[in-house]
Amino acid sequence: MPLVKTPPREELRALPATDVAVVGGGVVGIACALELARRGASVTVLERDRIGSGCSFGNAGWLTPSLSLPLAAPGMLRKATRWLLDPESPLYIQPRFDAGLARWILGFLAATRRSRFERGAAAMLELCRVSVDLWEELARRAPEPFGFERHGLVSVYEHREVFEKARAMAELVARHGIPFEAWSADQVREREPAVVGAQVGAYYFPDDAHCEPYPAVVALAAEARRAGVRIVEGAEVYAAERTNGTVGRLSTTLGALTAGQVVLAAGAWCEDLGRSLGLRVPILGAKGYSLVLPRLERHPRHSIYLAERKIAINPHADALRVSGTLELVRDDLSINRRRVGAIVRGASGMLALPRPLGVRELWRGLRPCAPDGMPLIGRARGVGNLWLATGHQMTGLKTATGTGRLIAELVTGQPPSFDPEPFRADRY
Repeated sequence: MPLVKTPPREELRALPATDVAVVGGGVVGIACALELARRGASVTVLERDRIGSGCSFGNAGWLTPSLSLPLAAPGMLRKATRWLLDPESPLYIQPRFDAGLARWILGFLAATRRSRFERGAAAMLELCRVSVDLWEELARRAPEPFGFERHGLVSVYEHREVFEKARAMAELVARHGIPFEAWSADQVREREPAVVGAQVGAYYFPDDAHCEPYPAVVALAAEARRAGVRIVEGAEVYAAERTNGTVGRLSTTLGALTAGQVVLAAGAWCEDLGRSLGLRVPILGAKGYSLVLPRLERHPRHSIYLAERKIAINPHADALRVSGTLELVRDDLSINRRRVGAIVRGASGMLALPRPLGVRELWRGLRPCAPDGMPLIGRARGVGNLWLATGHQMTGLKTATGTGRLIAELVTGQPPSFDPEPFRADRY
């Protein structure tokens, strides 16, 4: 977080008091604010930049329950050992001494046990299914479209052994209400002609959806404003008073704010903000990239996951979004040209991309990752009026609306729509 000199108390002008302050104006924070306002609370969102300017701006745009499982999955120990020090691998760590990073990695590896993974998987699949349905409802009533389409996801494989092993995961999500079809290589060529590289087949998940990420956040923010949410941009929270086990006044660059409840939804910056409140919030920033290309001559009919290359393809009406990589960096937003090149080469090997590419936009952002790959949603440890909504790793967009509903139910004391236990924020 940028260091801001704290002005004397008397120099801080007061912002209007509110029932709930939501710190962070990304898709998760806005979703939390909307659901709280719907339950009668006065809500103020404090965003240090502009709404949706962080990881919400240029992510893959997927609303895909089929790919909402915890990041710490069985088999990742073997893969991670091979990937972590390869600068072009799907998961990479910049070599450095960092005690916090070492603890995070140990926690990640411990969470790959099958029993722990399957408990988390059931919870994530439910959270994502609910969220995608809520996105679809918003798409029906939003004044401006945000590219929501439910055309399904095609997960493509290049080696027979990997394809056959992947069926176990497809069957796992199917047991939780996410249907799939197995396609042969011929069926892939017939039904998704955008795929031109050598492949052995695919799994198709017909209920999956996609959208344009930033317009989706804008639509959600517009809905929140209509519900009465006050959104304050350029308001960076740099200090907070904590007395008698509660958070009191929040100090921001635009003034001081008093709130009855505080929701921390600042993504990859929650670790630093949590530390200022005396909390350990083990969220690590993981950098990902996306490129926006012109519409292809063979434009995809569906979202496409190049499963062995870990590359996401999202077709918009007039463009193609190509996304990938997970680089554990904490808060480094520099552009690693080598990793961008790996994404381009990986996508070019399977899709008929133009030459030159004609890239319209290159974006990078930080995904907030907890060691066990599960979001932290609930009351913070030892602070009665502080709630966390962070750690969604690569599922922030696809689980935001469900997260907002769960947080609002917990804060207002309503019975939760689904089991909050797997997401407990005080587990760390």
